[in-house]
Amino acid sequence: MNFERFLDINIKDDNSFIVFKDNKILYEPELKTFLLDGKFLDIDFNNSTLIGIAKNNDTNIYGLDITKCSNNINIGYKDINELDTRHLLSILKPDEIVLMGRANQLLHWIKSNKYSGYSGELNKFDSKEQSLFCPTSSAMIYPSISPCVLAMVIRDDEILLARNNMFPKGLYSVLAGFVEVSESAEETVKREVLEEVSINVKNIKYFGSQPWPFPSQLMLGFTCEYDSGTIKVDEDEIAEAAWYKATDLPYVPPQTSLSGQLISSFVEDHS
Repeated sequence: MNFERFLDINIKDDNSFIVFKDNKILYEPELKTFLLDGKFLDIDFNNSTLIGIAKNNDTNIYGLDITKCSNNINIGYKDINELDTRHLLSILKPDEIVLMGRANQLLHWIKSNKYSGYSGELNKFDSKEQSLFCPTSSAMIYPSISPCVLAMVIRDDEILLARNNMFPKGLYSVLAGFVEVSESAEETVKREVLEEVSINVKNIKYFGSQPWPFPSQLMLGFTCEYDSGTIKVDEDEIAEAAWYKATDLPYVPPQTSLSGQLISSFVEDHS
């Protein structure tokens, strides 16, 4: 499969669509897929947002947003459900998550950059650069990515887990925060942990990364050690935080997420 960005479409070609509606994704439960065949869909292209995201042999793959469409798109599938994208994270394979996320991110890019911030004109698409551009200034607009750190804080045989105010009740994870302008990722780890739970950390080590395109993040995972301080949550972002042993963890994210992988590595090291 080749990842590309393109806008052209021929309905006679073999086209597959990853379809979003009202921030949910259309999913065929019997076939267990979100990659829908264009031959079985009735698409109102005039009221949809479309972006080509990849080519797989002779098949073009598109991200499609039909939020503004009033017609029923399904004309050939037995059933299609509307599911929350995050719900699928626990059941999809890693390469499927990447494909679904790419569609979501590029749709966000094309919708949020319809007009040029330089001239106010409609942006155009450069097929060679696979980029939007301002017709007056010729400034290129590529998909933006926001780096975000995940900080797993360890104190002896305990891990610091917190429940963000946006999380469902009972779900805990490692701390997270966006990288600020002129700030290194390691500096972000120190700042975010101190701001959110009043803890100072040391021995920061890189763990791994994961695209998290909901809509445009790149997660950078780090491990670090407790240095000083007592937990005091900021209450604006963090509702609860506490130290947990590997044998007594609360409900945490699945291992398809980088935060889940970080927590899993802690459990493996302390079993």
